[in-house]
Amino acid sequence: MNEFLQAFVSLLAITNPIVAAPLFLGIVVGMPANAKRRAASHAGFAVFAILAGSALGGRHILELFGISLDAFRTAGGLVIILVGLEMLRGSPSGIQQDEASPEDPRDRIFVPFAMPLVAGPGAITTAITLSVTYPSRLYLPVIALLASIACALVLWLTLRLALVRQRLATPRVERIFTRFMGLILVAIGFQIGMLGIRDFFKLGGA
Repeated sequence: MNEFLQAFVSLLAITNPIVAAPLFLGIVVGMPANAKRRAASHAGFAVFAILAGSALGGRHILELFGISLDAFRTAGGLVIILVGLEMLRGSPSGIQQDEASPEDPRDRIFVPFAMPLVAGPGAITTAITLSVTYPSRLYLPVIALLASIACALVLWLTLRLALVRQRLATPRVERIFTRFMGLILVAIGFQIGMLGIRDFFKLGGA
């Protein structure tokens, strides 16, 4: 349970649903109410597919390129730290920014909203890092997969609430939540990175 909570908080911090909610509202503006609700479901499913795919296939990708799990854990922890430091400054991470934006609002739900604004390189790296940090006995990254499901559900609920109460995600709430989650993300990134360094140099136990 502790490992699941850590994985869930890591993904939740880097996807940052409260910050994503105003972006979603801007994309779906002018759409019928039922279309907005469908768009929220599509966004949640797209984010889940991206994170789950990264978690399930991450280990095989590393093996393909000959990268050790400990080296990737260390690098992944560094990426998480950098994203968290940018969030501590009160703004979404630059690693998640994308200037390209298709014209069709329905297309924008998937690109750039789902990827890379929510499940961008930072979130993908986090999912892969978690999958190799907490491998299950069944040789599938179950903890990272469950965390991806929970993160997608939180995003979906946040978007639905934002549609009902569009004043929920105020600029002040955004700033406070972004900085708080940035601090959590930095701490988690340090822990994952130090574990990778420890195991890479064989300085500690399993």
